[in-house]
Amino acid sequence: MTRRRKTMGIMAMVKRDEPRFIEKKYYQKLTEIGRKQGIRVFVFSPRQADFVRRQVVGFEYRDGRWRRKWLPFPTVVYDRCFINSSYRHYKPFIERLQNDPKVIFMGRGLFGKWQVHQILLQSPQLVPYLPETLPYSMQSFLNLLKRDGTTILKPATGTHGAGVIRIDICKKYYSIVGRNHRNQSFVKQIKTLAGIKRFVRRFTMGRMFLVQSYLSLHTPAGDPYDVRVLVQKNGAGKWVTTGSAVRIGRSNITSNLHGGGNAVTLHAFLTRYFTEEKRTTIEQQIDEIVRLLPPFLEEHHGRLTELGIDIGIDTKGKVWIIEVNSKPGRSVFRLTNDRAARIRSVTLPVKYAQYLMKIV
Repeated sequence: MTRRRKTMGIMAMVKRDEPRFIEKKYYQKLTEIGRKQGIRVFVFSPRQADFVRRQVVGFEYRDGRWRRKWLPFPTVVYDRCFINSSYRHYKPFIERLQNDPKVIFMGRGLFGKWQVHQILLQSPQLVPYLPETLPYSMQSFLNLLKRDGTTILKPATGTHGAGVIRIDICKKYYSIVGRNHRNQSFVKQIKTLAGIKRFVRRFTMGRMFLVQSYLSLHTPAGDPYDVRVLVQKNGAGKWVTTGSAVRIGRSNITSNLHGGGNAVTLHAFLTRYFTEEKRTTIEQQIDEIVRLLPPFLEEHHGRLTELGIDIGIDTKGKVWIIEVNSKPGRSVFRLTNDRAARIRSVTLPVKYAQYLMKIV
């Protein structure tokens, strides 16, 4: 196999012509692992791709620093371009690369939370785990709020818990708690329904939101939590579970670590808060979700590399699928001191890239 066939490009949002991108340490590890496997790994921006010369401006990590150079189009692309306010500037270039027959994408990012929800609704086995979710409209929001006395608003795209809020009907006012679009925690009280309508219209303006039933996903002390399970393709192209952990947030609405909080092992958490019988049931249901969801989603969406599956467990022990992320982070394994999972999480993408180079 030629040197040309052994290149893995990490597609990221690179600022200008300098190695200014997030997840530097992760990309450094991928580069080092790739080198041991005989694969040249580099980071590149899709906006700096020359489709005539079939070259990209790449950054390679060598001798303790990132070096910039023009490199041939990678054979395999690992997409780490996150959907945010800048994504629209990258999207046309990403799509052009995706349509290039000589470039293999390890996986294509999931569309959005509503589209993923619609796909999972087609699985009879997964439907019982899905909370009631609707596209936001003022009417859908008011209907759910009136019926339940509380509801959740969340952006249809985006990560890290930013823009997720909970609205409650209280005796003398409406309570709003959550995170703004800059992921800052806030609490607000509004006295009238007209005031709530004005707030929600401003808060959702310019973005698609979802309305979701509120679930009691918190400890007895009121701290929100969820279970993050990382599943990845291995060197044989098969789905495997890399690891799992419980993310515990500060007393707010989201448990995402970007908003503060910590992580513990799933076993330790379940042992502390649930009976042995309930713990066994919860573990079996989580195992079922992890076994069924990745291949089902991939069948309806197209090739995927890895998934971060966020699972909720309510105060009664009912298990829920909260969110599925095709570009998951790995920080939970550092916080739980799970060295084996941490190593697997950075090794498997290179192994799967190597597998694709052989079969595609």
